[in-house]
Amino acid sequence: MKNFKLFLLSLVCITSVLISCTNDEPLVEEQNIEDSQSITVSLAELRLQFNAQGNLIPTENPTGNIVFDFCFDFVYPLNLSYNNGTTVTVNSLDELISIIINFNNDLYINGIEFPFDVETYNDTSDAIVVVTINNEEEFAALIENCGFDNGFDCECYENYDPVCVEIEAPDGETFLMTYPNACYAECDGFTEDDFAQNCESDYNSPGGTDCFEFNFPITIITDNGDTIVVNSQEELDNALYNSYYFDFVYSFDVTLSDGTLLSIGNEEAFLELLEYCFGNDDDCLCQDEAIDPVCVEIELPNGNTSIITYPNACYAECDGFTETDFINCNNTNPSDCNEDDITAYLQECQWYSFTSLYDNVIPEYFEFNLDGSWTVVNSETGTSANVGSWSLSQDPVTNEVTMSFSSNMEPYSLIAALDWTVFICNETYIELHSNNDILGLERSCD
Repeated sequence: MKNFKLFLLSLVCITSVLISCTNDEPLVEEQNIEDSQSITVSLAELRLQFNAQGNLIPTENPTGNIVFDFCFDFVYPLNLSYNNGTTVTVNSLDELISIIINFNNDLYINGIEFPFDVETYNDTSDAIVVVTINNEEEFAALIENCGFDNGFDCECYENYDPVCVEIEAPDGETFLMTYPNACYAECDGFTEDDFAQNCESDYNSPGGTDCFEFNFPITIITDNGDTIVVNSQEELDNALYNSYYFDFVYSFDVTLSDGTLLSIGNEEAFLELLEYCFGNDDDCLCQDEAIDPVCVEIELPNGNTSIITYPNACYAECDGFTETDFINCNNTNPSDCNEDDITAYLQECQWYSFTSLYDNVIPEYFEFNLDGSWTVVNSETGTSANVGSWSLSQDPVTNEVTMSFSSNMEPYSLIAALDWTVFICNETYIELHSNNDILGLERSCD
């Protein structure tokens, strides 16, 4: 099962600001706790990642992971001391943030017990590694390497075009770290050569996405095996901030931005949702939609206009058009089609197929080869099969173009058994009719 990179952390422990967390952790006695300017600086910087309620601020945390958005993560437990001499054991990031958000000018952490461990990123091994900090000098060197004084001057938030890099977690598992766009990744020192190809299979969007919302509560299992029920996006963000990957407990429901309610029953269904949201146009969830062509008119760079025909409104909306953009598809006159143009169109690219004759259970592309052969390609596996032949003819009087197929292979023999007339034709979409049956072809040059 694939691991999903997460993002944020749940801060449910609101502490007493005078002595210790409300979880009644015991005070630390006779420990080697030293005053540390570095712990004061690091906690002040970590505080900037969170709002007054202890929830992660999405704009300050583009990846939603503490190691990459902050610099490092403490390995717990930690023994710390307040400026009034009180000492406390902190067992988790949740507890630490609960303490930090209650700092004031009179009471704050200013000491830590050495040695302690941190998790940080090693760009040589592309892995999260555990480093032991033995004294204040080493702690100060870690802080200096983080570059807190330099500030974060990357302005990359305007464009959401996710890129991912593959990272190894301390337990040896690999996971995808997702950045909102290449700019953020490059600010962390990654280059295009580091970007993973399967970024759409990762889920990482602090604060949620514009594509869908979880219908809470949902249950997750973190990378350390904890099962957590979360009741809001903020709780989900918080719960995952110092984890590297997680799994959902299925099933759960999501609501798409258009109000559609989807039930996600397994990992494959969730991956399909991610591909729909963050993949290319071919990943729109429209395969099961009826063929009901809609058209839009666009202006070309040279000032001319062109009509784009979509198999149905779903595909047009996936390209960003709305119902107000649709025009009458009858403006695409079949008499304007000619055999030579259609032949050129068909041989130029692959064509995604839609038909009323059978269900397109697996997305398929048709290839119309120069030798007259007809190939079907499974877009999921990449496998292809020569299923028969194709040909076009045009009536010299009516200019009507007809298309014929031959095949003995099911279910394509159902197409071959009918006589087809070209009803719509342009370089992006061709629609064939045979009585009440329809065969639609949408171009895909990818």
